[in-house]
Amino acid sequence: MFRMLILCSFLFILAEGHPQITFKNNHNAQIYVAMCRYVSDGGYWMTTGWFTIGQGGERLVFDKISSRDTIGYWAMTTITEEKFEGTKNLVVNDDTKFTIKWADKQETADKNSYNHWQKFILLKLPPGATKGTISFK
Repeated sequence: MFRMLILCSFLFILAEGHPQITFKNNHNAQIYVAMCRYVSDGGYWMTTGWFTIGQGGERLVFDKISSRDTIGYWAMTTITEEKFEGTKNLVVNDDTKFTIKWADKQETADKNSYNHWQKFILLKLPPGATKGTISFK
């Protein structure tokens, strides 16, 4: 029991040192967000979504990332369908929850009729940064 407690404490301390990104919704509508990440040790893009953030709400969306990771997001408001998009084409799915590996491949898009392309905004944390917030306005 004592060894398990020490192991859990050690893992908690390790997790505390990893950078985190929080989304904050300052928009006048609820927002749906899909996120992406380049998994460097596997050499592939992965997308996941949909996450809902209510008006005035916050959500921790990236935890335990490193400064080497390229991450990103695509978002849309629920009322006006205003889009927050960038230039990186990746596959998402219209289902309520999804995770897609190899999200930059046409064959991945073709596997499911609910898959389609969206343009993600990519970002990297500055060296030494431990927390970041992305605000939707």
